[in-house]
Amino acid sequence: MTNAELAAHIAELADLMALDGADAYRVSHYRKAATALRRFHHPLAGMIRAGTDLSTVPGIGKGLATLLADLVRQGSSPRLDEYRTRIPAEVVALMRLDGVGATRARTLRDAGVDSVAKLEAALVSREIPGLDGFGPGVVSRLKRGLEARGVLRRSSLLFRADRAAERVIEVLVKSDIEFRIAGEVRRRTETVTTVDVVCAAPADALPDLAAGIPGIRTKGSRGDNPLLLILDGVRIRLVAAPWQLLEAIAHHLTGPPEYLEALATRASERGLELTPAGIAGSAGAGTHRAAGREGAGPGARAIRAAATEAASAGATATEATATEADLYNALALPWIAPELREDATTIERAKAGLPSLVTHGNIRGDLHMHTTWSDGAATLDRMAEASVSRGYRYIAITDHSPSTRVTGGLDGPALRLQSAEIARVQNGLPDIHILRGCEVDILPNGSLDIEDEFLAELDLVLVSVHSSFEMPEARMTDRIIRALENPFVHILCHPTGRKLGRRPPYPVDLDEVLRAAAALDVAVEINANPRRLDLDWRGLRLCGELGVMVVASSDAHSVASLDNMRYGVDQARRGWLRPDQILNAATLAGLREWTARRRT
Repeated sequence: MTNAELAAHIAELADLMALDGADAYRVSHYRKAATALRRFHHPLAGMIRAGTDLSTVPGIGKGLATLLADLVRQGSSPRLDEYRTRIPAEVVALMRLDGVGATRARTLRDAGVDSVAKLEAALVSREIPGLDGFGPGVVSRLKRGLEARGVLRRSSLLFRADRAAERVIEVLVKSDIEFRIAGEVRRRTETVTTVDVVCAAPADALPDLAAGIPGIRTKGSRGDNPLLLILDGVRIRLVAAPWQLLEAIAHHLTGPPEYLEALATRASERGLELTPAGIAGSAGAGTHRAAGREGAGPGARAIRAAATEAASAGATATEATATEADLYNALALPWIAPELREDATTIERAKAGLPSLVTHGNIRGDLHMHTTWSDGAATLDRMAEASVSRGYRYIAITDHSPSTRVTGGLDGPALRLQSAEIARVQNGLPDIHILRGCEVDILPNGSLDIEDEFLAELDLVLVSVHSSFEMPEARMTDRIIRALENPFVHILCHPTGRKLGRRPPYPVDLDEVLRAAAALDVAVEINANPRRLDLDWRGLRLCGELGVMVVASSDAHSVASLDNMRYGVDQARRGWLRPDQILNAATLAGLREWTARRRT
């Protein structure tokens, strides 16, 4: 059991204790302990198995040491299990809704509203406003949070879909099965309904392949093609196809339907036919015409028909398009990256030429990360060293300012103290340049919660909205633009404040904010935390059109979350952005030139 897993159990215990009405001091103690465990440098499980007495470690104590030993040696803890028995999981889910917390969850439970489903029903019947602590603002926040949560009832966050896909891929690689990833995962959409994997294998072999995936649930029987699987709540569609058609069928499954319909129209205009098996002959005379009639969308019947027909006909590259490159060549189009495939407008834009999209290899640094100086799980040293190992040439340390109320939020004097540590770490790491920064809170009136005299000393100033999400759109828009007008501000972070599945964007006129950013020469962030992905691809495309510089940032709060960067690059590509439009794809000299220009 990893330190992060142990910390998660302790954090869960703290939540359960809070719901049970435990003393606030004890709850706080366990929450702080969970944070400390996440930050602990050495594997706690190994120490416990080696007989180390963890009660001697500051901040742990005998009770917590016993609990940790139980978790490592037995996989569970009697104390934690007792709380789980007493506090229903549905009540815990209530507590974790945006705007609820332990106190309001207890109020709801005592009123008989002890599940998310009952809360939704109570909001519809307007029974909630009479409860203590549930004024109009809280009710509005709850409704918006439940609306955001509803998006994930039939889909999964991209990072969860990736994890599921990786476990399927491990089995296919071990089995020496050629495959292609398709669908929304390939397009890198923020949420994924189904993970599509196309395999060069007979349909009868799919159940045996699936059986080798730990934790898999199969929804179907031998011979089904596609075969539907469920892994950690993620839907997976395993498709059998002849190896000659892997790319063509993967292209079809990648979709989306509106995009395929536009391609089919273009094919028809050229006397061709787009089918799930590729491009076929002339319209009305193609080898795979029957499959083509269903080819407008990535349906199971169309895939089944294409695979079956191709297998029986012994399809070759002369009968159907064998690769995506062949398909696009036949349609007189450049190959279109999966991230750009949206609808007919993509085809129209592609006719005029496609941009050279940014790649992960273009990223030279990470300009948004947190350390133990605020709410990060790793020290400044560890974050810098981990950034060196990822090949970055520069980073910015951007711990929170005080108003976010996170542990150790830094005011001006504290930032000056941190600068001494940055200098010390910098001396030991000549291969990377460490910039002094801060993620500064935008207060409700648009001012910043750190004085200009301290901001002027920083290399990089990031600003974010972390509170008062319910204000009207006009006020929120003015609030953000006022902050951007501060001459020391460089980057606007997570511009819409959304958290996928938890909180929708706050009301804001994004078009007006981005136009102000363009006029003021302020960059805008793609927050690569996979629970945010903010801005989304639509906003990023507008940034490109307006000439707003974009920063792809990990918003890392741990060493592992530095790898969030890949999700930021994915969204930049979906927004049609080139490397020269991404600030942290610039050299250090280019970055410094840009930041200096902002203050002149």
